[in-house]
Amino acid sequence: MKSIIMAVMAGLVSESAATQSTSNLIQQAMTQVESGSEAYAHLENALKTADASSAARSQTFSVPIDEKRALSLTISPNYKLDTVNSVTLKAFRKIVGYDTFESIRRKDRTELKDSSDYYNVTVSLMVQRKPIELSPAPKRDIYAPDGTPGLASTLDKGFPYDD
Repeated sequence: MKSIIMAVMAGLVSESAATQSTSNLIQQAMTQVESGSEAYAHLENALKTADASSAARSQTFSVPIDEKRALSLTISPNYKLDTVNSVTLKAFRKIVGYDTFESIRRKDRTELKDSSDYYNVTVSLMVQRKPIELSPAPKRDIYAPDGTPGLASTLDKGFPYDD
């Protein structure tokens, strides 16, 4: 039991697991454990907590594509230091003839029509990334040990700073 929970935690921390979401890792671990066991209960609590924390960093928006029901999407970041602040719908339109173009691309031209509707949705995102606390900058330039001014102080600062 403890080994499975430790394996999940190790997977959460490892770089290779950065591309997978936390929820997916926990769900995979839940399939390896007997339901109703203590480990399963712990993993269930971890899944609820992970979902709640990712929901706080995500945004949901709706696209009114037809009269029946709007297309609702949730944008959620994978990296824990990212937060989606806003999602703005820029444009959407129905793509007519997508099945024909797809059949040409696959080189499998059949006369069967795809009954699905396809939409091109354009959105704009505002995402905030919180910086990781790193060591502070060195107090002196390590490449100019004699105290001569660094390259950054001699560079042109641009229009608003021209003297």
